[in-house]
Parts: sequence; structure tokens; C-alpha cells
Amino acid sequence: MPDRTIKYYFGRLNLIAVFDNKREFLLKALKTNKILQYRGYNWGFFDIVELESEFGNFFHGYLVKYKPEFTEEVANPDTHSLENQSIDNFVVAKSRFFLHIKSGIITYHPVGNIISRETFVERFCKLFEFSLDNMFVNAEIQSIEEEYKIFEVIKSFSKIKRLDIYLHPSNPSNRDRWQRTDDRLKNLGAASYSEHYEADPEIGNLNIVEDEDINSKISMADDGYGKADITGEIDGELRTISTSDNPISTQAPNDEVEAPSVLERLLIKIQDIFNRFINEN
Repeated sequence: MPDRTIKYYFGRLNLIAVFDNKREFLLKALKTNKILQYRGYNWGFFDIVELESEFGNFFHGYLVKYKPEFTEEVANPDTHSLENQSIDNFVVAKSRFFLHIKSGIITYHPVGNIISRETFVERFCKLFEFSLDNMFVNAEIQSIEEEYKIFEVIKSFSKIKRLDIYLHPSNPSNRDRWQRTDDRLKNLGAASYSEHYEADPEIGNLNIVEDEDINSKISMADDGYGKADITGEIDGELRTISTSDNPISTQAPNDEVEAPSVLERLLIKIQDIFNRFINEN
């Protein structure tokens, strides 16, 4: 019987921080003994190991949500009575992840509503920063989207009212479609960049569909180096679409399977992502 598979999502861990050695910096954060407390639950990184692959090394581990104290009802066969038993550090859920050291690409699987995709991103980054004492470090995970889908949706707008773009410089790769934007951010020494557009009320529409500069920035966000939100009218209804609406995902073996075998399956999709960053000319 084939192994049951679970869904993994793909994003990019973008860091605003100063460090000499990225591997050691990541390892210091992930191997921390610190625990993040949030609404009665504890969060921590566990079972962190380094794995080799043909595309470079990955850190593998789990983001774990657990209760410091948990009471569970058990049956006592000697007395045929039901009793409450206290369990310390009861694991509520764990999300497995693989982090590519060089590119920052991270793939992870949520656990239903217990650790949703949004919760994973938020807790991972908060714990990462907390593990480094929140000292001059900002961690963000931006999703990597299915290529070109955002541009197909943009064309369905009858009017575009608002555009918000937020970007990080790439590290280490870049891509022809947005290389000029990326180079400019790096030359400026910018850690992040944002811009906001509002349509002229008398015109009521932003002409962004054919704008090369804006499209390059949306494409950069689409590749996991930021986020773009577009608000406008579709079929007479005001809607907002985002580059985080259509994340790349794939199926891979569940947590009962050893990490190297899971990574081997994930590398098929990771190779597709890497191929997006090969120069196109």
C-alpha cells in the first residue's frame, strides 16, 4: 500500500539582518533552546538536522505546538474507573519543514486548522526572531506563486483602483524579468521597498497591465521576494487579489517517512522553482 501523502507549500525566508555566514546564522536560530509562548501554548523548533542534496544543503526540522501541561482522561483497568492523568509538554501538532540554506526557499506542511499555512508563517518568523533576541533581525516568509497566474487574474479586472507592492532584494539569485528592479534595490543598499498607487478618482483606473516596470515588480513578488496586492472591479464587484493567493504546493510522504526520502520527492518541485531563476536569454 503506498504511503499516504500530505500537502507541502513553498515560500522564501527573507531576512533583514547582518551576518557573515548564512548557514551559521540560520543554525543559531533554528537550534535555539528558546520557546515562544502564545495564548497558552508553547512553540519551538525541534529535531533540527542538516541534509545534503544535489541542489545544496537543507535544514530539516519541525515547528512544534505543545501544551506545557495537559490533562487527559484515561481508563484504569485495575479499578475500572476513569481518571485524569497529567501530561507534561503534550504535543498538539508539528509541522515538518525543509529550508534550503543558500536560497532561503522553505517548504512546509500545515496541520489542518491547528497549524494553518498562515499560522506556520507567523509563528516560524516570530520564533526565529525571538531565538536571536529580536536583535536587528526581521524574518518574513513570502509564498512562491504558480507562475503567471497573477497576470491572468489582473487582466480580468475591468478597473484597477489600488496597487500595493512590497519587495526584498534577492539573495543570491536574480531573474531577467525583474533584474533591473533587483539591481536598483541592491545598489541603493535597501533592505526592503514598498510603493502604493491609488487611481485618480476622475479616471477610476490604474493602467498597469502594460506597464513594464510595475509588471517586473509584481513578478519579483510572485517569485517570493515580496508581496503585491491589487484591488479593483471584477464583474462589478470590488475585489483584492494578492501574489499570496495561489501558492505553489505539492504532495509528499507523511511524517512517518524518513526526512531524506521526503526531501527527494520535494526536490522535483524545488527543481522547477530553481529553473524559474535561470536567465531567460
